[in-house]
Amino acid sequence: MSIVEYFSAEDVAWQNNAPCATADFDFIPDTETDEEAATAEERWCRTCPARTRCLAWAMLHRAEGYWGGTTTYQRDQLRRVRTRAKCPICQATELVYADPHELCLACGVSWIRDVREEPIAATPLPQTAA
Repeated sequence: MSIVEYFSAEDVAWQNNAPCATADFDFIPDTETDEEAATAEERWCRTCPARTRCLAWAMLHRAEGYWGGTTTYQRDQLRRVRTRAKCPICQATELVYADPHELCLACGVSWIRDVREEPIAATPLPQTAA
């Protein structure tokens, strides 16, 4: 079974046992805020037994809103292929590298590491006349 089949868009039965299933909270708001993300994380996501599956499903299907204790922006950052000094979710520096993956020991999030031989150079800023 492939990962796509395991986390199909139609199979969301795992949501039934999640604490957020009966919550009176907008998990897919028009505008995401840090305050609402913190509220979702603290009240529902932190102790949720479906958190890992929720996050994996949202990553795979590019869902918007608060999923698995993350925001859309945080998941977009996790999708980027690069080597990190800190976890994009909890900012911890305790990372394990198992080529090509990186794993945060503090929160358990993992991502694919940048495997390019040469780092991408930043585009220089245009010079302004002084």
